Amino acid sequence: MFDYVKRMIASIVGRNNHEVNKEPRIIPKMVSFAAVRTCSILQQRGYKAYVVGGAVRDLLLGVKPKDFDVATDATPEQVKRAQRRAFIIGRRFRLVHVVFGNEIVECST
Repeated sequence: MFDYVKRMIASIVGRNNHEVNKEPRIIPKMVSFAAVRTCSILQQRGYKAYVVGGAVRDLLLGVKPKDFDVATDATPEQVKRAQRRAFIIGRRFRLVHVVFGNEIVECST
C-alpha cells in the first residue's frame, strides 16, 4: 500500500523517486480561496504558513477537501493581528479560526 501511495505521489509531482521537490505546490482548482489567502497573508508578513492535514491527503487523492487547516510559526495573537476576521479559541491548545464568509480556516502554531 505504501509503495502504491509513493508511486501515485511521484506521478502527480512528475518526478522520479530520486528527485525531491522541496518547493510547496498549490493545486489552484481545488484549494479554497480562503486557505490560499490565509497562507499568503501570513507569508507576506514574514511567517511560514502551509495547508496541512486531511486537506493535503484529499488533494493528493484528487478529492475536493471539505475543510482546510493551516500550520504556521506565528503565534495565535500574530495570526489574529494579520487577519481581518480571526478568533482565538481554546484555552489549553489555542487555535485561530479565520472566517471567510461561511468558510472557516483553522490556524495552529
